[in-house]
Parts: sequence; structure tokens; C-alpha cells
Amino acid sequence: MKRNTIQHLSVLSALLLTSALAGGADAQNAAQASTAQASASQIPATNINKPESTSGQPTAQSTGTNSPLPYNQATRLPSAGTENLKASVAALQNTLTELQALQLQTKQAHWNVSGTLWYSLHELLQDHYEQISKDADMVAERQLAVGASSDGRAITIVATSRLPEIQAGFIDDSQVIQFFTYQYETVGQRIHQRINDVEKVDPSTSNLLQEVETNIEKFQWQMRAFLQNTPKDPNSGFDINNAKPVPLRGK
Repeated sequence: MKRNTIQHLSVLSALLLTSALAGGADAQNAAQASTAQASASQIPATNINKPESTSGQPTAQSTGTNSPLPYNQATRLPSAGTENLKASVAALQNTLTELQALQLQTKQAHWNVSGTLWYSLHELLQDHYEQISKDADMVAERQLAVGASSDGRAITIVATSRLPEIQAGFIDDSQVIQFFTYQYETVGQRIHQRINDVEKVDPSTSNLLQEVETNIEKFQWQMRAFLQNTPKDPNSGFDINNAKPVPLRGK
């Protein structure tokens, strides 16, 4: 009888211990879930930069991402440098996206340019790529400095750069000149407008964008110089475009 009682008590103790452990695990899981919900409720709104129109280009929905494009998260820690974070982020993020698009396009042309001027353009585009890469890094880090994350994802570049895409395959030297003459013009004009947008609320960002604009305008000049007419030569591009002038606005 005594042995049966001991066995009964052992079984009962084991059952109680199992129940206690299960209850403890449930309580811990519930506590963790509660903590996660509380933390999630404290996360600030993240889409600081309202995306501009991307007509004809992929959207966040069509590309399968769950986040807004671009996605810029504001820090909750102390930060300084701007009186209007949204304006600063809009100027910096849009410039970053365009510079990253130019990084890809200058490399694509650097590799595939063909024709009489291939080597000159091959070397020039490498110089452009390296400087644009440095500028993109400075712009991204400035955005972190004023208090927001930078979005450099490939999906963001495709969906929000609002720039024409460069063609695939071998690219004729005349097409490279024409493409980047217009591409640099477009980006330069956009950056110029952003400089004005943040000049009063974020002078440091305005100054940085002026440096970037200076480089883009220099690159645009270096491209159009191939077709700059002079008193002795119209430089129509006849000799590099299958005996036809290179179509370029102003010529």
C-alpha cells in the first residue's frame, strides 16, 4: 500500500511539473508577443519621402514588395541639420536614386560602346562612373546625417528614378553621346530645382547638391563637346553615324 501511494504521488508530481512548465512557456510566449506588439506600436511612420509619379514604370505592387518605394525610415534618436526632414529626404533620396541609375548606365555604356570613338568614350565613362559613385555615397550619408535611412535597393532605382533606360547590347558611339547629353541634362535640371527647395531649411544639403550638380553639368558638357560646332567644323556627327548627322536638339 505504501509503495502504491509513493508511485501515485510520483505520477501526480510529474503531471503537475509538466503543467507548470507548459504554463510557464505559454506565459513567456504571451509576454514576448505583448512586448513585440508594444515595440511595433512605437515604430514611427517610415515613408518620409512621398514618391513622385512613376508613370510607365514598375510600382511597389507590381514588383511584389510590401514596402513603399522609396522607403525612408526616420530615426527616433537625436539628430540635427534640417528644419524640414521631409523636404531634405525628398531632395536627397530622389537625387540618390538618379545617381544610382547613372552608375548602372555609365557602366553599361563603358562596357558596350562601339565605333570610332569607343576608346575615348570608354575611358570617359569610367571617370564619370567613379565620380557619380562618390557623389551617390555622399548623398546617401548626408541623408543618414539628417536623420533618415537611405533606400538604395535595385527595386527602388527601377521604380522611382523616372529616367529613360539605356539600350541593351552593343551601343554605337553616336548613341552614347546623344543618350548621356540628354540624361545628364535631365538630372542636372532636377538637382538644380532641389537645391532651391532645401536652401533655407537645410543649407548643408543645398551646398552638397550644388557640388553634385557641378559634376553632372561637367559630364554633360563633356558629352556634348563631341558634337559642338566650330567655325571650321559643324561637327554634325556625320562621320560616326553612318553618314547621317547625329540628331541632337540645337543642331
